[in-house]
Amino acid sequence: METDISKALTYQVKREIAERYFGYRKIIEEDKENLNTMLKDLRRFYEERVGVDFIRIYVLLKNRDLIRSFLDILGWPEGEIPFYDDYIVHSPTIKEKLLKGLEPHGWTYRGRLVNLLADCYKKLFDDIVSYQDRYEECLEEAKIINEEIRQFKENFSLDEILGFIGGLDRHDDLAGALGENIPVGHMQELAEKLIIEPVDTECIGPRPPILPPLKKIKGRLKELVAKAEETFTL
Repeated sequence: METDISKALTYQVKREIAERYFGYRKIIEEDKENLNTMLKDLRRFYEERVGVDFIRIYVLLKNRDLIRSFLDILGWPEGEIPFYDDYIVHSPTIKEKLLKGLEPHGWTYRGRLVNLLADCYKKLFDDIVSYQDRYEECLEEAKIINEEIRQFKENFSLDEILGFIGGLDRHDDLAGALGENIPVGHMQELAEKLIIEPVDTECIGPRPPILPPLKKIKGRLKELVAKAEETFTL
């Protein structure tokens, strides 16, 4: 009788541990799914907002050398021209769409060109700041999840949990949740499936570039427009 009670209590304790294990694990999996949604939104923002901002400036400058000069002003790594596509840069239709809503302003033609380029740069700068905020939010969430995983591994022994699962009755509802009748030799396969990998914080998304504020580079933008005036058109 005492043996039966002892076995029942042991079983109940192990069962509770197993249920806590899978309950905590489910929370982590849901957090990771939420982070994946955040990362998709982050990358979409980079492509659809930051990318368009760059292309808008490219269609104004047109010439690849001038575009590279613009990136040099920003301190962009040599040889890289992000989002550049020759067809898009030289398409009048795309240019019209990208510049829609931007009204050139200024007393002289060159002044209007400078102001238009400055307005486009301001949009790029502001979107980079927004991207930075989103990036930091995703990075912080990833670090929180990794800490959850660290604590999870510290508090639960996967070997003990699997040993308990292997001893469950075939009709036990917890075993059923995992798949009844786990064949002998398949426990290793299950163990591999149950491993929770931490989030790679180096692959959150493109790192936010650090751009100089407009007031620091406006003089150099004026010089660029003076060189580009023949191809830089409204």
